Amino acid sequence: METVAILQQDNKFRAFNRWINDLIGLTPLHQWSEEKLGEELGYYTTIYVRNLTAATCLYYIMGLVWTFIVANSEALLGMPVFKGGKTKKNGSVGDQIILAQMSLFMYAMLPVLDEWLIESGYTRTYYNISEIGGLGTYIATTILYFLFVEVGIYWVHRTLHTNAFLYLYIHKLHHKYNTPDTLSPWASIAFNPIDGILQACPYTIVMLFWPVHYMTHFAMLFCTAIWATNIHDCLVGETEPVMGSKYHTVHHTHYNCNYGQYLILCDWLWGTLYLPDKEKILKSE
Repeated sequence: METVAILQQDNKFRAFNRWINDLIGLTPLHQWSEEKLGEELGYYTTIYVRNLTAATCLYYIMGLVWTFIVANSEALLGMPVFKGGKTKKNGSVGDQIILAQMSLFMYAMLPVLDEWLIESGYTRTYYNISEIGGLGTYIATTILYFLFVEVGIYWVHRTLHTNAFLYLYIHKLHHKYNTPDTLSPWASIAFNPIDGILQACPYTIVMLFWPVHYMTHFAMLFCTAIWATNIHDCLVGETEPVMGSKYHTVHHTHYNCNYGQYLILCDWLWGTLYLPDKEKILKSE
């Protein structure tokens, strides 16, 4: 424990976080929290409040922006909406917002855990690209980190469906949005909070054994929240090999296919990739 304390007191990660907190005006909060709760607990409490605030703002901003994009998708993107998805069922969006907002209080804890693991020296995370051997090594290890995470998320998500207990008590809540008229960008993080954390945990697990750049790791977590908004928008576009929203819409309507996050790769490899004929998903209502 003494070694962990030394690592936490003298590292670039903590210095960066303190700089960010000061930059965005959280100095009074971290001073108060560290005075009342002690340096360690106060420090991580400040990070939690920062994460929760940022995640909440991101959720509402992306929800509003993507709702506008979906409403004008053919003009802006040249993409039609999945059949039945133009008009949303009464109360579905409000239900998604309530569930997402409640779950955000737990979601914001995962990056705090990541920070603690990193600062305590339990991960392979590094701060400067020079520490890994330069740009080429950074690119190669980052691509592999991304692929390891993609495989991890695929199997976590698939297990949440194939394990009856996990599906019934954890994942089924998200799948009450199972038709295009109940799916929207607001459903992006409308999960049982345990569900959302389980599906994001490969980002944490992989960095325990594989090198990843500190800011790249958190940027990927940030992009995951944005991507989740996109894949619940019911738009139909030619996005292959990317797992676009047409695939994820089918996942919600059919349950046993299209478990991947960003790519169709894992579903293709393990035989769970499925997409109906385009004529069927675009057929007029």
